[in-house]
Amino acid sequence: MTGVADRMALTGGRDMLAAAREGGYAIPAFNVFNLEMVQAALGAAVAERSPVVIQVSPRTASYAGLGTIAAIVRSLAAECPVPVALHLDHGRDIAAVRDALAAGFTSVMYDGADLPFAENVARSREVVAAAHAVGASAEAELGQVGHVGDRAPVDGFTDPDEARRFVAESGVDALAVSIGTVHGMAATGARIDIARIAALRDAAGVPLVMHGSSGVDDASLAAAIRAGITKVNLSTALQREFMNALRASAVQPGHETDARAVLGDARDAVIAAARHRIGVLGSGGKA
Repeated sequence: MTGVADRMALTGGRDMLAAAREGGYAIPAFNVFNLEMVQAALGAAVAERSPVVIQVSPRTASYAGLGTIAAIVRSLAAECPVPVALHLDHGRDIAAVRDALAAGFTSVMYDGADLPFAENVARSREVVAAAHAVGASAEAELGQVGHVGDRAPVDGFTDPDEARRFVAESGVDALAVSIGTVHGMAATGARIDIARIAALRDAAGVPLVMHGSSGVDDASLAAAIRAGITKVNLSTALQREFMNALRASAVQPGHETDARAVLGDARDAVIAAARHRIGVLGSGGKA
């Protein structure tokens, strides 16, 4: 437990991302879905003295309840001596974004990547206005990141010239870009376009966000950060650690009816994985 003077309220993402972009490191953004995942993400951040973004996907909002998961994050973050932002990941419409802002989220993402450029700009601009009105930050996506099992899109990588226009016309604080990653990869092997990242950094002028980082090995991730990635989302790899530990713990003697022991072991496995990722991102000691 920290002292009262060390406690921190939730913060918006703009300042921490700006500091990371200037400092040449990246902010870890961990997707959570229950109490133990929130505890793990925050525990890793505190142990490494790293700023952190706690992310909630639409599926998690449906599963846990938007207000419920926000209350859990707010309560635990209030005890943490590191900056914590609460972020809506992949908001699919303006209503979902407004609901998150009303629930106390300090950062939101609108995912209009499947829309025509002009429509994506217009809707993202509306999200920016809504977020900024309550002191929150706004992220949007340009290009096709995709999911495991999808057919590869034609010319799906983010174009630097379009990124420059998109940021100028929408006013977003951060931009999720397609540079070779894929959502939901169960093992590393993604091939990252490092030169494109550098070009996007120069063109966009705002922090760049990597989605689908579970498929990226440590060396490639470090290179991507040196080239200009400033926020790195992580979901599938953490869920894999959670589930592997859960299955292993559930068959241990004495754990047959002790859900707390089993969930605690799963939480500890996620803490270890998250701490490792923070080390690769270079954000340790920056809080």
